[in-house]
Amino acid sequence: MNAFFRGAFIALTLCGLAGCIAPMTTGEAQTIAHDRIVKYCQDRCGALTLAHTQKLKSRWLVDFDAPRQKFTVLVEDDGNSKLTVWNK
Repeated sequence: MNAFFRGAFIALTLCGLAGCIAPMTTGEAQTIAHDRIVKYCQDRCGALTLAHTQKLKSRWLVDFDAPRQKFTVLVEDDGNSKLTVWNK
């Protein structure tokens, strides 16, 4: 009986890890990028508008427009992100 529980545990663990390894979707990348900009702006940037999302190899480029600036967020498949600010 112990072997059954061990096998079930291993199977469930592998299924859980498969979800972590799956490629990031457009929506996930946009959510990470939006959270990054909100943290950066802290309500000082004005209204943000999603402008464009593009996948380049294993990265996502997510562009946002604000009244005075443009933002590009580079989102890696592992969830890390880098924000670049452009003045209009």
